[in-house]
Amino acid sequence: MPTFLAEWQRSTFSDPTVSKFVTLLESCAAQIAAPESPVRLIMVLAVAADLGVCAVFEADSAQTVLRVCRNAGAMPQRLTPDVEARILASESASS
Repeated sequence: MPTFLAEWQRSTFSDPTVSKFVTLLESCAAQIAAPESPVRLIMVLAVAADLGVCAVFEADSAQTVLRVCRNAGAMPQRLTPDVEARILASESASS
């Protein structure tokens, strides 16, 4: 399934704000997900120094991701298709 990177610049940045945002994105993705239009939030990366938040979605189309974001009340400033995200386990986690 295709992956997409959504990016936002936030005017405020705090752990509670980001946590609420992640919960909202997850909820909106779950509400929209359907066999004919699958979507899943894979990860969120918050960069406090830049006031930036990025989210990686798996979805059938960019339009589906934008629908999730619109329902969450947060249209991304940028949406990039064909993203490959890998989270590598730390050495201690793999032993």
